[in-house]
Amino acid sequence: MMVRPSMPAPHVAVPPWPAELATPFRKAHAIVILPTLNEEGGLRHTLDGLQLPVLRSSARRVETLVVDGGSTDRTLEVAAAAGVPSVRQTTRGKGAAVREAVAWANAQGIPYAIVLDADATYPPDRVLDALELLEQGIDLVVGVRRPVHGPPISFREASHRLGNIGLSFTASWLAHRTIFDLCSGFWGVATGRFVGLDLERSHFAIEAELVLKSISSGFRVVQIPVEYRERVGEAKLRAVRDGSRILLTILRHGRAAPAHLNGSDLPEPGLSVLLSIGLITGSHSAVLQCGPFDSPTARDVAAELRRTFPQTEVEVGSDAATPAPEPTRDLEDPGRMVISLRPGVDLTSDARSMAVSVGSVERRLTVEVPIRIASAPDSGPENRSGGWLAPPPAPGSARFPSLEVLTSRLSYDRVHLQRSMLSANGFDVRERPPPRRSPVEPQPGDP
Repeated sequence: MMVRPSMPAPHVAVPPWPAELATPFRKAHAIVILPTLNEEGGLRHTLDGLQLPVLRSSARRVETLVVDGGSTDRTLEVAAAAGVPSVRQTTRGKGAAVREAVAWANAQGIPYAIVLDADATYPPDRVLDALELLEQGIDLVVGVRRPVHGPPISFREASHRLGNIGLSFTASWLAHRTIFDLCSGFWGVATGRFVGLDLERSHFAIEAELVLKSISSGFRVVQIPVEYRERVGEAKLRAVRDGSRILLTILRHGRAAPAHLNGSDLPEPGLSVLLSIGLITGSHSAVLQCGPFDSPTARDVAAELRRTFPQTEVEVGSDAATPAPEPTRDLEDPGRMVISLRPGVDLTSDARSMAVSVGSVERRLTVEVPIRIASAPDSGPENRSGGWLAPPPAPGSARFPSLEVLTSRLSYDRVHLQRSMLSANGFDVRERPPPRRSPVEPQPGDP
């Protein structure tokens, strides 16, 4: 687990919730927060997808809490039937519910929180993925919605998508950072960081304020794609009213991080570099290629990667003095991530690089990642603050972040979307052309 440096935090009121509510959350490592208001049908689907026994029995101990805003249907009964604790918020609005819940979790000593809309639109199976990134030093993980049915299926959905694109475009322009989904209802955060931001919004503008304040504070923010489905139940968002509130939030808080916030005072995220690439590209397995000199490092990396990508393998070459070749494993499987460790010219040096390739033999994306190998031969992945992976590039994006929002959100090309999101997360990406095929020698009798 990463230990974040302390930061001055303003006074945040912890809600006066019943003392007995804390009992199920003792020793919890993370909390899933579900804000609700008449979400009977959506909450049932969401809780079924969360696989609560798996979350509770995992080594991390993840517990779930429903924070209700005064439902008049059977929302609280659905939570009780699933064995999920619920509590009435003391204020009004989704943003206020989230602020209360995260402040309460932080007061209980719970380091991480995942916030998920309870309308069955977001994939609960991404909860552990987001938590993995938070554990590796990321401060905020934002789920970028990718509709599973492609283009809009109704005028209402089209207007909401265009509104979100417009708001994200404006925020990206002011923040000098590509922000694909400013209003996502799926995100994970370190509770201490959240409390320190002193958020104010009480309604649907809470996500915009969170993202923009995190960027301007120099926090590590990672965007990952998530499937977005049609909601269950009645929508609470009002386009004109809530859109105006979000726009005012953008104009107030949309600014780039000061130049002196270069991340030097933040923990190194370690494995989050590879996890981010894998989640963005939809990888389900990985292959690490290396020479004998780097095989201990490759095995350490593979051991950690298997927590998210169980089918991770290591391939060790025969020549320690020759840099590892470009990934040669067949990339026809779009879910395979090929990682090639490249030793420096001087094998006693700590300077290394890593090429991560995803895609297919026809269209292959390659990300160059700097790494640092610990000098001690027995140094393992637990030495994340100065170990085998250096931080990713400084949080950046395309040269024109607002334009990147438009071209990405209006495109359905898988490789283009992957490249755009990798770039938005600060990675230097290049697309490799199709490999040249050797000419076939004419055979006797050929025309």
